[in-house]
Amino acid sequence: MPIGAPLCILSLSALALFLPALHAQDTPSALLNKQLPKWVQFSFDHRFRLEGYSALRYDQNNNDRWLLNRFRANVALHPTSWLSFAAQGQDSRVFFKTNPSGQNIYINRTDLRLLFTDIGKTDRGKIALRLGRQELAYGDERVLGAANWGNVARTFDAAKLILRSGPFQLDLVSAAVVTPLANGLSHHLQGNNIHFAYGKWNNPIPQSTLEPYFIWRVGKGAGDALKGIIHQDRRVAGIRFLGKLPAHWDYTTEWIFQAGNVNGPFGYESIRAFAQHTVFRHSFENVRFHPRVLGEFNSASGDRNPNDGKSGTFDQLFPTPHEKYGLADQVGWQNIQHYSGGVDITPYKGLTLKMLVHDWYLAQARDGVYTAGGNLLFRDTTGNSGRHVGEELDFVAQYSFGPHYVGTGYGHLFPGQFLEKQSRGVGLNYIYLNVGYRF
Repeated sequence: MPIGAPLCILSLSALALFLPALHAQDTPSALLNKQLPKWVQFSFDHRFRLEGYSALRYDQNNNDRWLLNRFRANVALHPTSWLSFAAQGQDSRVFFKTNPSGQNIYINRTDLRLLFTDIGKTDRGKIALRLGRQELAYGDERVLGAANWGNVARTFDAAKLILRSGPFQLDLVSAAVVTPLANGLSHHLQGNNIHFAYGKWNNPIPQSTLEPYFIWRVGKGAGDALKGIIHQDRRVAGIRFLGKLPAHWDYTTEWIFQAGNVNGPFGYESIRAFAQHTVFRHSFENVRFHPRVLGEFNSASGDRNPNDGKSGTFDQLFPTPHEKYGLADQVGWQNIQHYSGGVDITPYKGLTLKMLVHDWYLAQARDGVYTAGGNLLFRDTTGNSGRHVGEELDFVAQYSFGPHYVGTGYGHLFPGQFLEKQSRGVGLNYIYLNVGYRF
């Protein structure tokens, strides 16, 4: 791959140059905050990422690469113990993009990303309220997340009521997703709303957490991508369960069912969709480098028949999808059966090295393959292209020091029968260097 060697060299160079600076104690924001009242705090975040793909859409003549740059300025005000305010300005840009199409998802110049007030203590109070533009991130963000890997990320204009009693917590939320603009102050899209209740029960059995939830999504949005959506009324019931087992094992599982209806160009269709996620991990605590192995299975329903008046394709809602179904983000949690395994090690504190393998099959041969962002990539409504999408091999290195980090990764996707028939069948490569720090 042409861009692989230069980016690997840049990764090592950035790591060597960047790490000594991480140990500086007096950052600009720390010096500024020393001069201000304790109830006023500023901080600044900067991240840049070099990314490159070869053979996008599995075409050897379709390559792209770019530099992403994101700057955030944060201010927090705590005038009393029960009242606080927070704001975040963001400037996100893209440079050197080979193919200019699709640049808008990377550009968000001088925007007000967050602006909310907290009444009560949202981190531990028995009752608290957060009002305004905010992130919504629950579980491991498979259906509700901030998507912070993206150069722009996601926020909501929302009201969130938090209730706590002993081991129980219940969040009641009404929100509209913000549509980022390339220029100017972003606003939420009228009529694209979610309302949900998200519960959390600590230790229903020892060393475990149970998270039941119900989400109502109403308005425009994803669904049966073949026909498009004018309006949808989607009800989502889910449950997430995680915990620790003896002998250094841990687990997470999540099960989701969707019902309701969508109104598209061909009339109303009833929704019947589901998805599940299960992963088991084992840590070798007494072995050098503390290796950890994992096995994972994810599945999400697809549309069995595009002309039967039913919508069976699972809707990911508002996820943080990066790296959950492959580092290259070419396969999403829709119409898929995903098998994954891997290992990670920690050679020294703060440094993690990972290797993962992935294998995908279509859940329904007459539905298609969707990217991590939920976009339909290829579909064969006859079902004659088979179900095997392909495999991917990923390598990731990440070093973290407090809020600072340097990461690099490489993934290669091997097309299976479905992609070989629907595209030119060339193997896809993805590589990145990611650097972020707070100052």
